[in-house]
Amino acid sequence: MASPQGGDALNTLRHDLSNPLAAILAETQLLLLNAERFDEETVAGLKQIESLARKMRQILQAPPPAA
Repeated sequence: MASPQGGDALNTLRHDLSNPLAAILAETQLLLLNAERFDEETVAGLKQIESLARKMRQILQAPPPAA
C-alpha cells in the first residue's frame, strides 16, 4: 500500500511538471500559428514537440494506478 506521503510527492511532481509543460505547449502552438515563416524541417520539429507535449500532458493527467 502506498503511503500518503508518496501520494503527496506524486501530486507535487505532477504539478511541478505540468506548469513548464503547459508553457512548452503554448509556445510551440504560437510558433505553429506562423508556420509559413519556417522551413519544412522546423515545422515538422515543432509539430513533433507539440505532439509529444500533448502525450506527456495526458500521462500527467491520468489517474494514478491502483495499488
